[in-house]
Order: sequence, then structure tokens, then C-alpha cells
Amino acid sequence: MKRLQQEVLKFIERYRLIPPSSRVLVACSGGVDSISLLHFLANHRQLLDIEVGAVHIDHMLRGQESAEDAYVVKELCNKFRLPFYSEAVPIPTILERSGGNVQLLCREERYDCFKRIMQADKYTVLATGHHAEDQLETILIQLSKSQSLNGMPLQRALSIGNVVRPFLPLKKSELYAYADYYTLKFREDPSNERDDYLRNRMRHQVVPLLTAENPSIASSTVRQTVQRQADEEFLRQLATEHWQQIVTYTKEQLPSFDREAFLAIPKALQKRVIQLLLSCLPSPEIEKVEQRSTVVDELLQHIENPAGNVTVDVANGYQFVREYDKLLITKKDMNTKALSPLILEKGMWHTWGSIQFYWQQADADVIETFYPSHDIKYFQLPADELPLSVRLWQPGDRIQLKGMSQAKRVSRVLIDEKVGMSQRKQQAVITTASGVVCAVPGVRYGEMFSYHRSEGESYIWITREKDR
Repeated sequence: MKRLQQEVLKFIERYRLIPPSSRVLVACSGGVDSISLLHFLANHRQLLDIEVGAVHIDHMLRGQESAEDAYVVKELCNKFRLPFYSEAVPIPTILERSGGNVQLLCREERYDCFKRIMQADKYTVLATGHHAEDQLETILIQLSKSQSLNGMPLQRALSIGNVVRPFLPLKKSELYAYADYYTLKFREDPSNERDDYLRNRMRHQVVPLLTAENPSIASSTVRQTVQRQADEEFLRQLATEHWQQIVTYTKEQLPSFDREAFLAIPKALQKRVIQLLLSCLPSPEIEKVEQRSTVVDELLQHIENPAGNVTVDVANGYQFVREYDKLLITKKDMNTKALSPLILEKGMWHTWGSIQFYWQQADADVIETFYPSHDIKYFQLPADELPLSVRLWQPGDRIQLKGMSQAKRVSRVLIDEKVGMSQRKQQAVITTASGVVCAVPGVRYGEMFSYHRSEGESYIWITREKDR
């Protein structure tokens, strides 16, 4: 058992998964993987110089049985005196209302909860209990779907902090041995035994055959994916360097580049450069498109062919255009005439496009029901700078951000925060009575806003989606 623990500690140190002084939130379902990870990190928190908490998400798919999984996690947290968070997400209700893929919906809702808790309580690392067989299953799934065989990353960035997988070098059997050694209680999810999902079919039907041929295949897969991910990162950096050398941006901040300059890039990097092109336009649709090799192949074919002009619909109204040697992305104009400037009176909800705003004295009895997705801030302003107003952002707008000596251009804020062009065209700014931009709601807030109420007369500010 000491060898196993040393292996994980070396893995964490070698790849710098958990820096000292981190606040680590463990995503804990109650299964042997995540329970063992929670126990391991709690047991080594002094050595690693970290703080540890755990979060359990009940997807409400198995009634009382799934609700009881949280008790096992809470019991372990109580033993180590760790913060414990538990949330129930009504997946069946959401599916009935909106439809969708069960696994994908569970993942999206789960990570929304994780990020909200991390932001609220200043966690910087989210740790998951994925192990070597999980990585092998992921590679097999990617192979079956003709995707790049990169596997799960050792760590990846969230909007706040990083997701890390410290247990990737361990096999499932080692986790059972770990749990048995420390007499840990854990719960087995019965749905993992069914072959309804592709991952389960890989786990039950394919992995045992491969393991029988090579008992070390899961461990070797982890080693190979670690190296492949390092190679991919190097190639991504090279592609980024080439992309930055050839790209210019239109006044709408859409990418444009020269065909000959693109073709001078090494062949091995050209598809990666096209993916960077697509990633300039972040939105759910674009993110899906940039992962589809068929779209990348199609765009590459149009770039290589010098004949005539080409327009290709990419997604969500975006188009790839080739005008002889000039290549660019364009977007059809959006109707923003309805988004007229609006004075925001105190104590009232105001609708502006697809969002709503509300502000009131912080000590007022606000009876509205707030959701975790609501954007809630506090601010202070003298009476002669009220009421606030909302309007479309304009070239030349600037906003004073905390910690900056000079006001920053709103256009640069939108770029730095990777706001997609569809949103930029209808992006609101909040102004004071004298016309000073004080907030870019949903993106960045000025120095007068904070998450916590300050002493003296303060106001509460709330932004929410219109359908709430």
C-alpha cells in the first residue's frame, strides 16, 4: 500500500497536478474510485499542503438509492472534518421538459454545480477519481468514433481553476485494494452494470479481452496518452505561433488571413491552424464544429483549391469565405434595433433582449426567488449617479476595472474574455447617470462592484436570463 501511495504522490508532483496551498474540491459520487481519492487526499493534505473538500451530486435517477450515496461521502468528510457539499439535480424533470442525452446532461449539470461551488468557496482544483481503465475505455471510445486518440487530459482548465486526475496511474483493482486496506465504505452504482451506454459496453466486453491478452494494457495506455498529450501540446503551440503570424482581424474582430501564408505552414500543422480559426468564435455550436474532422477537412480542401470564390456555412450563422487569396470568417448581421437604451429604475425587473436586470438597496426585502445561475453583485454609488441605464456597447467605450490604473477598452475586455461575435453584437453595458460605463454584465464588472456587501449604503445588482 505504501508503494501505491508513493506512486500517486510522484504522479502529482511530476505533472504538477496540485500546487501547494491549493483548495481541492473532490468530485465524489460515493463509488470506490472517488471515495478512495477523497480518503487519499484527506490523508495527505498536510504533506501536500492543501485544503480538501468534497461535493456529491445526486442526479435523482435512482430515487432514494442515489440519495443515500451522499451519506457515505458525508460520513467520510465528517471523519476528516472536511467541508461537504451536496446538491440534487432533477435530471428526469429536465429531460422531460427539454429532452437530450442523459449522460451529457448529467455531466453538464454536474460541472455547473462544481464550478459554482468552486467559485463561491475559492477552490482552485477539482479532483476526479478516474483511473487507468477509465483512460483505456476513453481511448477505445475515441477509436470507435474516429476521434483523435488523446484520451482524458491529466488536467484541464475550467472557467475557474483546473480539473485534475491524480489516480490515472492506478488500476481499478488497486483502488479496491486501497479501500479494503482502510476499510472504506463505498457505493456501487447499479447502472454501471448495464450495457445501455457505450462506455459500459467497452468496460464489460472489450476491456476484459484486451486485458487477457496484455494485463498491463491499461497502465501502458496511460503512459502513451501522457506522451501523446505532451506531443499534442507542443504541436498546438507551434500551430498557435504560425496562426498568430498570419492572422489579422476585421473591425468586427473576425479572423482573416492570406491563402499563400497559410499554405506555407507545415502540413502537419495546417489542420490545427484551422481548428484555431474555428475556436475564434466560441459558442456551443462552434465548439462542436471544431471537433468534427469532416468540417476541418472540408475547409482545408477549399483553401488548397485556388479556383473561384467559396462560401461555406460553418455554424450558428457564421460563414467561411474564400475570395481568391483572401480567407476570412463572416457572420450575418443581427437585428439589434430592439435593443434601445433603457433607464433601469430601482426595485423593478427590466427586460433587455434575452436578459433581465434588477437593483435595489442591499438591505431591502427582495422577495424574488434567486437561482444559482443568477449573477448577483453589490455596488456603491452616490445618489447623483443613479439610476443606472443599459445600452449596447459602442466603439470607444471604456471601463475602470479593479486593480488597473487606467480604464480598459470594452472591445478589448470582450476579446480577452473570449466573447463570441454573436454575443458581442448584442452585448449590453451598464452606465451611471453621467454616462460612465460601470459594467459589462455577464462578462466583467467595474471597480464599484463586488461579491460582498461593503459598509455604508450599498445596492444589490442581479442579472438573470429572461426565461427564469
